[in-house]
Amino acid sequence: MELRGMRYHPIDIETSVIRTHKSITECAVFTWTNLLVVVVELDGSEHEALDLVPLVTNVVLEEHYLIVGVVVVVDIGVIPINSRGEKQRMHLRDGFLADQLDPIYVAYNM
Repeated sequence: MELRGMRYHPIDIETSVIRTHKSITECAVFTWTNLLVVVVELDGSEHEALDLVPLVTNVVLEEHYLIVGVVVVVDIGVIPINSRGEKQRMHLRDGFLADQLDPIYVAYNM
């Protein structure tokens, strides 16, 4: 993944995000224009969604020196996985751009 002229491994960012809270079951990241988008699956109540945003943005900033542009909190099973168990980040990106994710909460940091 390339962002602002630098290359990043999505799995590194995703692993950091998953470790931040016990209610985050899965995470996927992708770029949209010059923004980093973080999609997290929430296994918990909807009121926890708002609490996740500062945790996610802080861990990405502290561990990877990146500013998160958008945090999307979704239900379990929204992040597409192929038959080999790999995340399909481009399908997720397409769903985000087409407004098809049906998010619990979306936070824009622009």
